[in-house]
Amino acid sequence: MNYLKSYFLHETTLRTELLAGITTFLTMVYIAFVNPAILHDAGMDQGAVFTATCLVTAFACALTGIMANTPIGVAPGMALNIYFSYSVVQGMGIDWQHALAMVFISGVLFFLVTLTGVRKLLIEAIPYNLQIAILIGISLLIALISLQTNHIIVDDSHSLMRLGDIRNPEIGLFLLGFLLILVLDYYRIPGAIILGILTISAISLVLRMTTWQGLFDIPPSIKPTFLQLDFSGLTSATALKAIFTFFLIAIFDATGTLIGLLNPTVFKQKEGYSQRLSYSLTADAAASALAGLLGSASTSPYIESATGIEAGGRTGLTSLVIALGFILMLFFFPLAKMIPAYAVGPALLYVACCMMKHLTDMKLPDISETAPCMVTIMMIPFTSSIANGIGGGIILYSLLKLFTRQKISPLVIILSLIFAVFFIIS
Repeated sequence: MNYLKSYFLHETTLRTELLAGITTFLTMVYIAFVNPAILHDAGMDQGAVFTATCLVTAFACALTGIMANTPIGVAPGMALNIYFSYSVVQGMGIDWQHALAMVFISGVLFFLVTLTGVRKLLIEAIPYNLQIAILIGISLLIALISLQTNHIIVDDSHSLMRLGDIRNPEIGLFLLGFLLILVLDYYRIPGAIILGILTISAISLVLRMTTWQGLFDIPPSIKPTFLQLDFSGLTSATALKAIFTFFLIAIFDATGTLIGLLNPTVFKQKEGYSQRLSYSLTADAAASALAGLLGSASTSPYIESATGIEAGGRTGLTSLVIALGFILMLFFFPLAKMIPAYAVGPALLYVACCMMKHLTDMKLPDISETAPCMVTIMMIPFTSSIANGIGGGIILYSLLKLFTRQKISPLVIILSLIFAVFFIIS
């Protein structure tokens, strides 16, 4: 008991850590509803994905808390599940069983990289502006998917896309949900996303647009997705490009988020800061590999953890409280099942808006920096492929730097050649 006290409570109190854990849980619990909805579009069983989401999140948070002793919530990442369903499965025509195998392989690679110095080399290889451009491109893709799946933007034979029929009651509830989340966020009310989702779902029930499914029940069976990975044919150029992209998104998303969350003076002054950051990445990588086995998209640290940190969370006890919350969440599948797409869509659009805030971080002194970033930002939503955006941006960046005789990392050139081969072969 004394050891646990010294490990978890040497710089905080039990009450503070509990409050911080509950706060973070409320801000990120929406993933228990959103992840199954997104992966269902890939053909996966929604109930099994719900169970897998809760289990892998609980494991990731508990491992982060015990191993890294950091107050970070880790769950299936939004960029990663979007890439899984809409780029790999729907875009490339790869079935979800093969996609799960890719998640597992990329998770294992990520895990191995966190144990070596290769991670630092990879992070430094991608230019800072391109890292930001990738985030912005992903945010536009998430926004586009949110608007298209809820028929706010529809296909048009003349102009590719046009505005849908906004008189549709479902679109009205979508817009109301989006506005509600934004207002709650402005006033810094914890759990803005989940409150928005539940409010629109409740209104939908009152208007009889959905039917009551119940509140509690035993967790759905995970059997439809558990160990359903298919490793056959993963040596093709298309498969290798997808695995490589899963890996790149995971490592850059995780590292960037963790540095942002743990960078404040309150953490950096503490002894073992670098070790806590490294262990957090290792825990995330292990959870990503497990996600492939259970039947979910890769995991990522959640920026929503900032709410718990603001509430005073300083140790892994906060993460353990989040893990417990997701274990309890397993018994709320009937609630998840009756949440309509137009209640989940606003959450996706809100996440896209939050990611867009990074736009101000870009530093664009000349066209050799601006053009590759714009190509990356445009290609991700226009081709519905994060891989195409990353590859196109890196290749153009390398060519411009070489032709203008500017300094460029050899690793960037290597990445450019790899993506060039992927583009040519696939």
